[in-house]
Amino acid sequence: MRKSKEEAEKTRYAVLEAALDVFSEKGYAKATFDEIATRAGYTKGAVYWYFKNKADLVSSLIAEYVLRKQEQIASLLPKGNTLDDLLKYFEIWSEVSQSDVRFGKFRRFILCQMEWSEALVEKVEQNLAKIKNGHLEKINDVLVESRRKGVLKEDTDIDKVQHSILSAYMGIMFSYLSKRFVYSATEMVHIGLGLMLEGLKK
Repeated sequence: MRKSKEEAEKTRYAVLEAALDVFSEKGYAKATFDEIATRAGYTKGAVYWYFKNKADLVSSLIAEYVLRKQEQIASLLPKGNTLDDLLKYFEIWSEVSQSDVRFGKFRRFILCQMEWSEALVEKVEQNLAKIKNGHLEKINDVLVESRRKGVLKEDTDIDKVQHSILSAYMGIMFSYLSKRFVYSATEMVHIGLGLMLEGLKK
């Protein structure tokens, strides 16, 4: 029984890896289960056994890649809740996108190559929320703690600011992954978010 579970997980992982390659090469609309199955080395029926449709496959790809990467870099992420810790947090995530080829490919597909229709967003919203909410929770914790310590300006709207910080980070990563500048992502995160966070202080 244990062996069959391991084999099933191995098959599922192979399909996800093949799907990432096909999606990133052809885009979501032109990718087919036939090609994904061929790339993974399995039948189309095997792909359908794990994933009902392409939206289900993309949703699983998002959850698998982000959660796996969170586990891998958990020990590197700062545990403190200062503004400096928050900057370091995003620098580490940006560095991972540069150094891990597969993760960088995943993020480039999701941010720059994915055709996000309203219907598709609704289908994968739960797993998209896992990505956004993880970062937002960290930002919120830092801002709340910084306000408690008297570091932030009194009129700081934490809800709006946390979304602005995440949007700035995602914008930098989009520009990096779509090759809109020649600098490293980490360098741009350090400068861009650094200036933004500094401006929040009293």
